[in-house]
Amino acid sequence: MPLTKTCVLLLVNLLFTAIVSGCAGRSSLTNAENPIVLENFRPGFDVVYLPMPRPGQTLDSVKNDIASNMTHLDLDPDDFPPYPLKALNTIVHDDKIEIEWTTQPITPEKTGVVTLNYYRLLNSKIAVEFRKEGGGKLRHEIHFPGLVTLKFKSEKIATKVADALLFLQDQEKKNAEARAGQLTTFAEAAANYHALTTKPAMSEEQRKAIVQANALSQQKNYGKAIEKYLKAIELHPTAYPDAYHNLALLHAQEGDPVMAVFYMKQYLLLEPDAKDARSAQDKIYEWELLINPD
Repeated sequence: MPLTKTCVLLLVNLLFTAIVSGCAGRSSLTNAENPIVLENFRPGFDVVYLPMPRPGQTLDSVKNDIASNMTHLDLDPDDFPPYPLKALNTIVHDDKIEIEWTTQPITPEKTGVVTLNYYRLLNSKIAVEFRKEGGGKLRHEIHFPGLVTLKFKSEKIATKVADALLFLQDQEKKNAEARAGQLTTFAEAAANYHALTTKPAMSEEQRKAIVQANALSQQKNYGKAIEKYLKAIELHPTAYPDAYHNLALLHAQEGDPVMAVFYMKQYLLLEPDAKDARSAQDKIYEWELLINPD
């Protein structure tokens, strides 16, 4: 029975894919749901897996996947030459991952923490990379330029972590879209505020929250201070514009430049002609560099 033209083309395509994969020396060079040869990101490494959403993923399940699979891996922080570190414990928070490390068995022993903030995932390419070294040693890595390289004992573990990180990246993208929408809505509220002949006055309850927020900030209890300022804003969103400025500085102090930018932009929407407007905008530029160093 003669082959149809469609069958011949299909066979040629399958043969070509097999040859390309065989030349690369890795059967997993293609993503199961995206059967194309993957682009390599680093010289000497092959990208063997691009993450994909897993059915039933939740924030809690993803955090558990990371915590349970990122223990006892090797780390290679870009700012800690000349040797890799050994991960001891991984703590997964709602906004970041903290990996406790040691230099053992190298002496003198040192310890510390590598922090991977989720906002750093926004502009990151997440992929499992592979390289075979001398002596048959295999390396499966997830690389974050300018921050850290995660080195896994097996491809299976690396792919599970990559899928979890993709979930967190998607969450960050959704959060970024939500903040953009909130700023658009806030711009309308700011325009109404500017149109008022008499600006709204603080209530006594709002004043109490602001005084307590200032006191907590002086005590370096930044988390509680943030809660008090948020309460003041909830009572009235425009009666005390400086609350947004202070919230921005507190979030920066807490290592969250994303929310620092968000609140400082709200402050400038309310007070574009403030005496500190220039320095406020410059702070935004500084924090944006932390969010995206490239």
